[in-house]
This record gives sequence, C-alpha cells and structure tokens, in this order.
Amino acid sequence: MAKLPLVRDSMLTSFIAIDAGENLTRVKGIFESHHPPLIVVMQNERFIGVIIERTLLKPRLNVSIVKASSVVIKPPKIGPEDNICKAARLMIENNLKALPVLEGEKVIGLVTVKEVVNSCSKFLLNIKVRDVMTKEPILIEANDTIGKAVSLMRDTGVSRLPVVENGELRGILTLHDLITKIILPREKSSIGDMVGEKVRTLSNRVKDIMTTPVHTAFPWEPIQRALERMERYDISSLVVIEDRKVVGILTMMDILVPIARLESQSSGGIDIQVIYKLGAIDVSSKEHVSQMAKRFVNKIGRLVKNGVLTLHFKEHKEKHGDAHLIHCRARLKTDKYQFVGIGEGWTPDLAARAAIDRIERQIITMKELATKYPYGIEIIERLAESY
Repeated sequence: MAKLPLVRDSMLTSFIAIDAGENLTRVKGIFESHHPPLIVVMQNERFIGVIIERTLLKPRLNVSIVKASSVVIKPPKIGPEDNICKAARLMIENNLKALPVLEGEKVIGLVTVKEVVNSCSKFLLNIKVRDVMTKEPILIEANDTIGKAVSLMRDTGVSRLPVVENGELRGILTLHDLITKIILPREKSSIGDMVGEKVRTLSNRVKDIMTTPVHTAFPWEPIQRALERMERYDISSLVVIEDRKVVGILTMMDILVPIARLESQSSGGIDIQVIYKLGAIDVSSKEHVSQMAKRFVNKIGRLVKNGVLTLHFKEHKEKHGDAHLIHCRARLKTDKYQFVGIGEGWTPDLAARAAIDRIERQIITMKELATKYPYGIEIIERLAESY
C-alpha cells in the first residue's frame, strides 16, 4: 500500500484566531465575511478551543453579551507528523470540518476536509457515490417554516437540508443560508442598521431563502467525478437523485470515511470509526461508546484479525421529554465478511451496546456453524449479507 500523506504536507498555515473575551457579534461577522470552517480561540496567548458556525444556532443566544470563551469546543489533538487519515477519522468522530494542528500547545496551522480529500484523491479511484453517500437524508418541505429548519439542524447536527415539493427536489437550505439570511439581518435590525428594510422571520417559508439551482449527483457515478463537480462550483455537497427522487446526500465529510479506513489497512488490526449525526452530545457519552467498542474489538481479536468497526448514530423522531431515541447501526467489515447490527436506546452507549450484541451473536453463530457443519461458513455469509 502507498505511503499515507502527513498532516504537515496538507495543512494551511493561515487561520483566524480571536481572543476569548470577544463577544459573539464579532464571531458572527467573521463567519459571514470569511466563511472559515472554524475560528481558533486564544486566552492570554494560550489555545483553549475553537468555535464552529453551528454554535450560532443555539436558542436564546445573545451574541452582544455572550463571550467566545463560553461557547468554545475542545477539539481532539492532531500534530503535523500524524498521517492525514487520522485527521479524517477525528473529523468524523467529532463532526468537525477542520482541526487545528498543534505543535506542543501552539497552533501552527489548520487541516480542513478539503485538504484531506485532495491529498488522498488517488485512493478514491474505485469508489462510487452510493458507497459513501448518506442515505435517506433529512428533508424539508418548501412550505415548511424556517423555524422548523432551524430546529432540525440544531437537533440533528446536520448543516444542510434538501428542500422538496411533491416529492421532487426544489432547492437546498444550508446552515450558512440561515446565518446570513435570517440571524444576522435580525440582529442588524435590532440595533438599527436595517431600519426600513424587510427582515425575514422564523415564520417565513423555507422556499423564501433556499438556494437554487441544486447541484446533484447520481448513485452510480465515480466519486472522482462528483469531487470535480464540487470543485468546479466551489461547493461542499451534492444532492444524490435517482428517478427524480432524493436518495442521498454526498458531502465532503462523507468522503472522509474511506480515507479514515486507510489508517487501519496500513497498520493492521481492527479500526474503530464512530460517526455521530446527533445534536449536542457530551464528552462522557463519547468516551463510554469508545470504551465499549474497544472492549468488543479486544474480545473478538482472536477471531477477526483485520477490519473496520463502524458505529453510526442518528436520532429518531420519537422523543421522551427533550431526549430523542437514538439509533445505532454497527458494521464490522473484514476482508471476508461483513456483519451488521442495529440497536436503539435513549443514550448512545445503550444503542451501541444493542447493535454490538447483535454482531457478536452473528460471530458466535459463524464459529459454531463452522465447527459443526461442513457448509457452515456459506450459511453465515448469506446471513451476514442479508442482515
């Protein structure tokens, strides 16, 4: 296998940094004018975290009062000598489109999704759009309110919603659309900068601010062709259509998944990837899921030498109070077999436990069949494929 590129070969050396004492009014202005994937936050010349654009969707957030230090996110550490596939894995696990690159405790650069994908393009030659796209994406109707769109993005952690009407694609609504067309104009109006101008409210319709036309892809297209289209139009996603219906969405973040797998293929063993398509999730919950996955991998290590265990979380509409029911799809893919387990629970670790248990039962069944019956392996292969 070809040598994996390093972070230092792809990172950007320029980035935007602000002081922790700045209020979020300036943060909003930076996202509006410069469109950075994140903003680095410093306190007394010491790095304390980052701010991402999704933070601005928080309800009842008074940007003229709230300081940057109150909304920082502590990102995972990545260094210049780490390989780029590790950066891809950390971006997926933490739902971040960029990571600050640290040398010791000093930020020396930024590595973004775009740099990761570009540096690994030669590893994507045989991959189709359908292999990595997000299937059954969250959609919104053209006549739904903007307030509903804000709630969907805030609750599910997505940053774009395909807009449909009578089942057909009509446009796309992005997080950046909401920030620049709704939140910022409302703030300017409240301080008198837009007196006399019409300001849209959350009761307006999605079709009033959605972006058209929408750039699309087909499931059977090579991923390289889709990437060329993203580059040509300077966009980070394509809506995937088939028979005029939306069947998926392809984002730069989706393309990170096969890149992250390269790390495990080069080092051997079972790699663990966790993808959260959830709203807010605390660090302790992520740690519980990580520990559970590691225990499972250690347990089956004698039977399965190499592969990738992927845990994919998303929220159901079903709620208990403010909490959504969580759906976990676990997949263990090796060079010979693929096992899939589905689990649900009110916390990520409970959903993951149920999904992993189902995979474990399949592996035990495979082992028993292989021992007792001459055609046991063929039986379990069919079972795994149809699960």
